[in-house]
Amino acid sequence: MSRGLGVTVALREFLPEWTTTLFAAVSVLGDLAVIVPVLGVLYLVDVAESLRQSDGRAGEEALCSDRTAFIVATVFGGLALIVLLKATFALPRPPAELHAITPSEHGFPSGHTMAATVFWGALALWTTLGRRHLRFGVAASAILLVGASRLALGVHYLVDVIASVGFGVGYLVGIAYVTQLRPRRAFAVAIGVALFATAASGGETRALLATAGTIGAAGGWQLVERPAVKRRIVGAIGR
Repeated sequence: MSRGLGVTVALREFLPEWTTTLFAAVSVLGDLAVIVPVLGVLYLVDVAESLRQSDGRAGEEALCSDRTAFIVATVFGGLALIVLLKATFALPRPPAELHAITPSEHGFPSGHTMAATVFWGALALWTTLGRRHLRFGVAASAILLVGASRLALGVHYLVDVIASVGFGVGYLVGIAYVTQLRPRRAFAVAIGVALFATAASGGETRALLATAGTIGAAGGWQLVERPAVKRRIVGAIGR
């Protein structure tokens, strides 16, 4: 059943060639190249703040707050869910002659748009940076820009983008309800989704990377929070 062209065709016919570079750059707001490093920075900033407040003493407080650990787990789970949904639906992209860039095989849902929804949505909901309305404004703008860029690049239909936002929002609501914002539960959900994605995709590379990344993030978080490891870290910083 065709999802139709409509907006995608109109944009590709209307937009000049030079905009391809611009929209490709905007699209990065929903790319792993931005999402994973930002999560890493968020984690390190949280740990640095914990170390500063500990004043060099190895206390019982967690190095990484539950809030930050939950955000990391939630985003990794969302990224794994994208792979699972793409493998499940396996729907094609618009015709190749409309593509301004070289995309992956499946077009539904829009991975970049859903990743942006999960990532920027999680930051808006659960970080404490700035005012809440400002966080939501930034998140909405990033999601809108990424979705529009995927249409402008000719690699998605409008329904792909709209559905992706819906999937992302639904996932954020669902994981918050199921886990009650507890990071261990969120990591368990994320790992489960990643394993399902690996099975559904027949061991596709992206699914394997999602599984390895999710398990690695969960394991690394647990390791650093072990009392002996925390004492070593705090001791090394205090020297």
